[in-house]
Amino acid sequence: MIVWKHHVSINFETGRCPCRNNGAGKGATVFTNYDKMLEYLRRDGRRWHVARLRVKKAELEYNFDCDYMATIKVDRYSREGFKPIEL
Repeated sequence: MIVWKHHVSINFETGRCPCRNNGAGKGATVFTNYDKMLEYLRRDGRRWHVARLRVKKAELEYNFDCDYMATIKVDRYSREGFKPIEL
């Protein structure tokens, strides 16, 4: 399945991004629904970079009150890396 990891754009632009691996590390929050992710990030108001990740459903833990976020249980890398997203 496909999930998306988000990170605030300012850290990419200043070189302070902790995202060394172009993906999500174990324990990171990921989005499982692209459209709901867009709504969530728009409400925040900041600019964002997003990485698309391929994961197995068993690699996710659904522990949020919403049905479109999960915690990833493994390190997972993105083939495309983080890209700026237009909101």
